[in-house]
Amino acid sequence: MKKDLIGFYDSGVGGLSVLKVALNKIKNKNFAFFGDTMRMPYGARKDEEIREYTIEVMGFFEDLGVDLSIIACNTATSHGLKDANSIYNYPIIGVVEPGSMNAIERTKNKKVALVATKSCVQSGIYDKVLKNMDPSLELNSVYCPELTLAIERGELEDDHIDAIVEKYLDEFGDYDFDTMILACTHYPIVEDSFKRIFKRQGKKVLMVDPAYKTVSDAINILNIGNEEIPNRTIDFYITGDIDKFRFTMDKIVDLSDFNVSFHHVKIEDLEKYKK
Repeated sequence: MKKDLIGFYDSGVGGLSVLKVALNKIKNKNFAFFGDTMRMPYGARKDEEIREYTIEVMGFFEDLGVDLSIIACNTATSHGLKDANSIYNYPIIGVVEPGSMNAIERTKNKKVALVATKSCVQSGIYDKVLKNMDPSLELNSVYCPELTLAIERGELEDDHIDAIVEKYLDEFGDYDFDTMILACTHYPIVEDSFKRIFKRQGKKVLMVDPAYKTVSDAINILNIGNEEIPNRTIDFYITGDIDKFRFTMDKIVDLSDFNVSFHHVKIEDLEKYKK
């Protein structure tokens, strides 16, 4: 039986920034969100670990009967998307190619800045994808571990986040970029902080949140129309502390129009999906 279900996967709350876009764009699907909070931050994990986690969760989603999965995590996209697509026979998309395409569409001087996790930066995936799309484009990247963790903990006060963001932006030095990719799905949650810092610095920078193009791609793949269905559901599958996840979630997204359920997933129960 068709479940009209789309899956979203992230190491923590960051993927909520992608889910939030989907809530506004897709009115006739139910959603499942997998937050692997027990094993986050992924940015500090080994490449092979991230690959294994991604394959496990995609198998979990296959058993749920999703129509499509979005790997709403740049790090997991970097290390797990290719193999997941070779293993499973349902549509699985990531956020890197959509974000890269959006950046190329926006930049005028072909100088792009990227903020991401250490693992995502070191994978070089954005360098590869962007250069394949436009060999003349220049990319400079900075990884921001403190920012990811602050958002995950729900420490979203403006002064606190601004201080962290400004410290990382200073690492770009005199690099004259006109476009920035928020290449960790946590970062669009505090996009206003980046905008405040750039305004104080007198810089005009276009921001790229890969979520918008990613969700648009999902709509095209599934040929989703504009009809609405009532009583839609969102099921959250969390490997860590559900209360901590909900504490931060409630600051990020309003789910009052949905039937929301939370489920704890044991890590050992994911081992059957290892490939």
